[in-house]
Amino acid sequence: MASLSEYALRMSRLSARIFGEVARPTDSKSMKVVNMFREQPLAKKKETYDWYPNHNTYFALMGTLRFLGLYR
Repeated sequence: MASLSEYALRMSRLSARIFGEVARPTDSKSMKVVNMFREQPLAKKKETYDWYPNHNTYFALMGTLRFLGLYR
């Protein structure tokens, strides 16, 4: 078996495009960009948008502790 047919090459490129893989061989500099765009955006990461604790829960907890005399 010599090499892949033109049809097989086109289908593999199409599959790579559909499933988000790199379709053709790329250098390391371009792969950095591909990997950067592949990861989740910063605004959608849980560490970014869930930075502060739940204020209502802590407020109620501190009020209860004050009422019981355990916190001033």
